[in-house]
Amino acid sequence: MRLFSWPLVSLTILSLAFNIVASEIMLKNGDRISGKIVAENPDSIVLETVYAGKVTIARVHIDKIVALPPPASAPKPVAPASTATTSANAKPTSKDVERDAPVIRSSSSFAHRVRRIVSGWDGSANIGFSYTSGNANNITMTTGLRASKVRPQDGFTIYARSLWNSNHGVQITTQNAFWGGARYDRTLNRKVFGFVSYDFERDKPRRLDFRSVVGGGLGHRTIKNDRTELELFTGAAWNRTWQAGSDSNTPEALAGFTFKHRLNDRLRVQNAVTYFQNVTDRVEYRLILDANVTVDMTKKVGFFISFGDRFNNDPLGTAKKNDFLFTTGLKWSFGKKK
Repeated sequence: MRLFSWPLVSLTILSLAFNIVASEIMLKNGDRISGKIVAENPDSIVLETVYAGKVTIARVHIDKIVALPPPASAPKPVAPASTATTSANAKPTSKDVERDAPVIRSSSSFAHRVRRIVSGWDGSANIGFSYTSGNANNITMTTGLRASKVRPQDGFTIYARSLWNSNHGVQITTQNAFWGGARYDRTLNRKVFGFVSYDFERDKPRRLDFRSVVGGGLGHRTIKNDRTELELFTGAAWNRTWQAGSDSNTPEALAGFTFKHRLNDRLRVQNAVTYFQNVTDRVEYRLILDANVTVDMTKKVGFFISFGDRFNNDPLGTAKKNDFLFTTGLKWSFGKKK
């Protein structure tokens, strides 16, 4: 009885342990049965399975009994850590990564923005050059650019012109001037628009180092159809001038118009006039005129005649009041023709 009692006690202890956890019974023929041991005696074991209920297995067929590990418990929800006590070893969630990750702008996105900025412009550019030697030793170069970009709610216009002349026989520059500007329009309704503008000018023979004019106001689209456009505008500006002698800051009132007309598919006329009145001195005023007549020979190349005039009734020193520029030559067009 003593020899029999010790194996029985050991078997009883093991059976209690197996009752705590699920077990897998490996039979001598190689089969495996998983379940929970609910009863046993020296001759058999009763196993409760999920798929067959209670199964009685004779011990003579059992090779060994293996305790299975307990099933993994469901993960406990993790309370959101405060910003002040976040663990250094805590792994960020997908939402944290999405929230905290820096925005990376790809080069393709940047290229797309650049294309949006440079695309959609219509206009023309020209350059003229002449050289004489012998009895007359002169070099003359003129350049011009005018472009516009029109969108449903706004639009841009830029222009620039320059004139340079030199007598290379005696190394004297007789003319070195350029002027230009830009305007941004914002549509307020079908006819009315607001605008901001910037104009600049330099003229060395007139001893004008640089003139910078910032303006803004309202405009009216008086005529707008497929062939003709006429815009009237008025507003105010601030004139900052650097010149020989004392510099000046002048408030000005401005008014003007732009006119475009297409005579046919090849011939176009364009004119822009802006008048600046010194608010503090009625006698002092300025006028800027730019006019162009263009004839298209191909879609890109054409012939142009350009007039430019800048009038200042109160020039510095002995400088003349009026500067007139006439140029003609070939021009190159870009953008889509309307």
